[in-house]
Amino acid sequence: IQLSLAVIGVTTNLVSIYILSRKELINTFNQLLITLAVFDVLYLIIMFLDSIGQVFLPYCTGQLPVWYKVLTPYILYPGKAIALTCSIFMMVSMGVERYMAVYYPFSRIPLNGSLGYKSHCFKKRLFVYIFPVIFFSIFLNIFKFLESKASWKEGSVQLEIRQIRYDPVYLVANSWIRLLVLGMMPVTVIITLNSCIYWAVRRARLDRSGQ
Repeated sequence: IQLSLAVIGVTTNLVSIYILSRKELINTFNQLLITLAVFDVLYLIIMFLDSIGQVFLPYCTGQLPVWYKVLTPYILYPGKAIALTCSIFMMVSMGVERYMAVYYPFSRIPLNGSLGYKSHCFKKRLFVYIFPVIFFSIFLNIFKFLESKASWKEGSVQLEIRQIRYDPVYLVANSWIRLLVLGMMPVTVIITLNSCIYWAVRRARLDRSGQ
């Protein structure tokens, strides 16, 4: 089931990227949607590889494949956490972009002409919304690279859990940080921003209607 969902998710996201990449649809918000779709695709691909290496192939062969043991500590395990964090932070970034568009419309430099999306201002605007997402996602999950390792023992590759993964202080701190930073804070920020946008739009409609 997980493999099927991953394939469906990757396919639908690629279709969305193709549609949103059309020249007439290029704007800041749609580019952020494309970025979100890219993060989702990366997460689903990693989940697909993880399912094959951890479930499907062991079921067929009775053991974990060598490539899975090598990739898990350095790519699959930390990459999955980073991609998921990027998706969460990207939704917050999109909420901030919509808030800025509603409350500070004149701060958004208009993109005139068909080549506006190639302008320095447009690229700088995307950089402001995307780079912090990637940076803080990697920073938040940097210890994921230290939780496990692949080692060569007795003529074969062994997947080992490092001591930090058993440290009670680390486990408690990691759990609380992820709960707050990846759960409560994004939800609170998104709800707050969307509420502000809703009331701003509602107030503008009431002003136009003369009520």
